[in-house]
Amino acid sequence: MELNWSIEQARLYQLRAIGLHGTLYPSGEAGIRACFRDLQGIQLDPLPVLGRNHDLVIQARVAGTHPGEALELIHRERLGFEYWDKVLCVIPIEEFPQFRALMTAGGEPWEARRETRLNKEHPGAIEAVYRAVAEHGPISSRELRDLDIAQGDYRGWKSTKAANAALEVLWNRGRVSVSRRRNYRRYFDLSERVIPAKFHESDPPSLDSFWRYLLKKRVCTVGLLPARGDAEAWAFLRSARADKLPERLLDEEELTVIQVDGIKTPFYVLPQAEENLSLAEKAVFDHDARFIAPLDPLLWARSAFRQLWNFEYVWEVYKPTAKRRFGYYVLPILYRDRFVGRFDGRYDRAEKILHILTYYEEPDGLPLSHPAIHTGFQRFLFYLSGEQILLPTGEVWKRKGLSE
Repeated sequence: MELNWSIEQARLYQLRAIGLHGTLYPSGEAGIRACFRDLQGIQLDPLPVLGRNHDLVIQARVAGTHPGEALELIHRERLGFEYWDKVLCVIPIEEFPQFRALMTAGGEPWEARRETRLNKEHPGAIEAVYRAVAEHGPISSRELRDLDIAQGDYRGWKSTKAANAALEVLWNRGRVSVSRRRNYRRYFDLSERVIPAKFHESDPPSLDSFWRYLLKKRVCTVGLLPARGDAEAWAFLRSARADKLPERLLDEEELTVIQVDGIKTPFYVLPQAEENLSLAEKAVFDHDARFIAPLDPLLWARSAFRQLWNFEYVWEVYKPTAKRRFGYYVLPILYRDRFVGRFDGRYDRAEKILHILTYYEEPDGLPLSHPAIHTGFQRFLFYLSGEQILLPTGEVWKRKGLSE
């Protein structure tokens, strides 16, 4: 089945599919729970410039949240577990039995190769670390160092210890899981002590069934999955795409194809796409300017995103300063169904000041002085627990509700 949509319809549908339109989440922890469930996972990233990526994904959809709260809640209440999806993500706990199929098959291929090398260079290290986790868990690499377990040198993409590599191998295989994080440091425990029994003890599906599951999950996560290109959005699924799994799911009516006016690449959507588009068209836009995380699911398929949204976004944190076009940690600004600007920011925790280093208004966008942008920054300042915003001009905005 193939559907034909306008660009405006495709945008509305995608926004609703990923929780940026038509869904009013409660504030605080209740909103985090509901949003995490709907997104079916959030990409993790360690850089804490304006909060971390997972914090930013949540704040774009849920009011009354602060950096660090989402992941802490997810681990504390065992709402999710950390594992590979597109890359490292936190995934709803109910999906653990599905992902055990990947764990059993060796997990991420690079990690599987590391396991082979580690067994060769440091025989016994993996089981020694497993026994330490069993006896002392939850445990981090720091405690393994203090216990002097598997402290031989191991060189991967960076220098480390055999114990650190062994923890990664055990986690990749699903034998240990992340129990909690403290200052973003991972603490591991045996998976059977982290994952609720009803999920841990469930039999994993076949690997073929898992790929079918993961493809439909990926379509759900991004809303519109481009059929061609955008290799990043197809991470872990490139072989499945080459093996014509999408075409088989189309034949079985478990996926549908959307052709968008003016865009050559078709998109995969779930079968209920027309119904969800109708709901998106009926929903009323709010007046919030939303600051979008650099690794938000809206941006996972960057080539298709550029065509659909007429907005090019490149995360420039790993570029040399001289080669950056917009800045180090730039967030796009979404207003209704268009991108109206972007800003490079830095938060001074000690002074509680959000520095807007640069603000770029898009063509037909909104200036920094627009009420929706001002309100958006006020909401963002509350998320950061800040008190002032320092503009590029030197002007200062104080947080609403603070005395002069």
